[in-house]
Amino acid sequence: KIDVSTETITLVSRTSTSASSLSSAISDTEPRYSFFRYSPPSQTSTASSSPPIIFIYTCPTGSKVKERMVYAASRAFVIQVASTEAGVEVTKKMEATSPEEITAEMIEGEFRPKEETKSGFSRPKRPGRR
Repeated sequence: KIDVSTETITLVSRTSTSASSLSSAISDTEPRYSFFRYSPPSQTSTASSSPPIIFIYTCPTGSKVKERMVYAASRAFVIQVASTEAGVEVTKKMEATSPEEITAEMIEGEFRPKEETKSGFSRPKRPGRR
């Protein structure tokens, strides 16, 4: 959380939660930065690979304009500080208007390979008569 009056970043809470209950752990009245360590259900835990960390920025529509501006301007700095001072390497970045938009399906979709549909060349349609 950013205290807008002093422009300082404070850690509000540190909790363990699943992807399905993540939205209830984030405030829905104030903008927030959240870091979520995602453990895919199919991944077996190995010592060499740590689970990816997702940076989530939520900014409700009812928040004050100054809060929105401060949070939007500080986003890159927060990620940099988390990386250099806390050793948190962000793998993915997500944004949402409200925490309810952050669902387990949305998070899983970020790590699922994108399927490309290739279509062959289609002939242009013949021009119509006038």
